[in-house]
Amino acid sequence: MLSGHFKILGEIVKTGLGIILFGASLLCSSMQLHASQTYQKMHSQHHSAESQDGHHGHHNGAYEGHDHHGDSYMGHGDGTMPKQKKHGRHNHDEVNMPGLQGVDTTDVEISDLKTIFVNHAKISRRVENIENGIRTITESEDETLRESIITHVAFMVTRLEEGRNPQVIIQSPTLDLLFDRYDEIDTVMEMTATGIEVVQTSGNPEVVALLQKHAAEVSDMAERGMAAVHERMMNGH
Repeated sequence: MLSGHFKILGEIVKTGLGIILFGASLLCSSMQLHASQTYQKMHSQHHSAESQDGHHGHHNGAYEGHDHHGDSYMGHGDGTMPKQKKHGRHNHDEVNMPGLQGVDTTDVEISDLKTIFVNHAKISRRVENIENGIRTITESEDETLRESIITHVAFMVTRLEEGRNPQVIIQSPTLDLLFDRYDEIDTVMEMTATGIEVVQTSGNPEVVALLQKHAAEVSDMAERGMAAVHERMMNGH
């Protein structure tokens, strides 16, 4: 009789563990799915507008991941490989870029960041500080780089909306502070012909100042790449 009860209890425990593991799997994939859906929505809206004004689209087919990267992010546009740089006592591996790892960053997120940093010279970025926030336009004529920019923005906005700080090793303290105040930030995204426009606003002047400071930091990275990151980290910021 007792053995029968233990057998039933064992089956209940096994079923419960299965449900927990399945739920954990869904939770881990939810952020990537949300970002992909955000990209898809912007992509569809953008091409719907293009079809009305005759503008030729820059994407072919639906977004299905990042097979378009291949191994291109491991090198420079001219086919040469980036070398490891040394700054004082710090060695900076610009091939593998381990500093792009975070607490729960996905392979897609890391791949996008590598593509962006390696090809930063191909990025055009404009920032406007508005009364209650920022308006940024980040674009590129390079299709692979452009898609990395757009999906990176979609992932980061999704993370911000959910308060999921990636805690990437090289990220600035300003971004940490923005994640602490994520529920005070409103974000609107819209695709342009060659990139993405983002408007972020807040009713809190302190958060507005953080948004504007971070936008300037991102522009510096877009202009100087990893050199901007190394300089900030060497200065303790």
